[in-house]
Amino acid sequence: MQKGYDTAMQNHISSVPWNTLALWQEANTCLAVTIRRNQSVMTESRQLTKQIQHLLESIFPHMDRLCREACPDCADICCYRAWVWADFRDLLFLHLAGIPVPDQQLLCRQGARCRYGGPGGCRLDRIQRPFVCTWYLCPAQTRILGDQPAEKQRLLTTLQQIKSRRRQMETVFIRAVT
Repeated sequence: MQKGYDTAMQNHISSVPWNTLALWQEANTCLAVTIRRNQSVMTESRQLTKQIQHLLESIFPHMDRLCREACPDCADICCYRAWVWADFRDLLFLHLAGIPVPDQQLLCRQGARCRYGGPGGCRLDRIQRPFVCTWYLCPAQTRILGDQPAEKQRLLTTLQQIKSRRRQMETVFIRAVT
């Protein structure tokens, strides 16, 4: 019996967290319950979440423009080959901000293609995407920004601010619930 169980578990173990529908739902349910039960100590986490959301929304027009300019002619679209998923900070942000969580994790296993990629690009709203999908700038986008040093610097500075606040949000949340 144990040998069959071990084999079955190995088939479900993946480097991608919450890679099955059941695990994804369980993770999101646990996070929602934890936040609800600790409402009184979520003030600082929610403030950081609002700051993150504001910073993200401030760069989305720039990211959309970069994608419009770089992606249509790309022969190696990173969204199709990237090995990315929603991590804990992504889920925490979505839950604290009250933003709908995607129905499933982006990938079910290593080597799989993102389930939200479509012929016209990502089917998730920008605010729902994992942060890695926002901060990654492909070589073509980096070249475009090379001609606009002031915009490039503003974008990179904002991305660093978001990264810092995401770490703070997680730290404050964990401290509040433990």
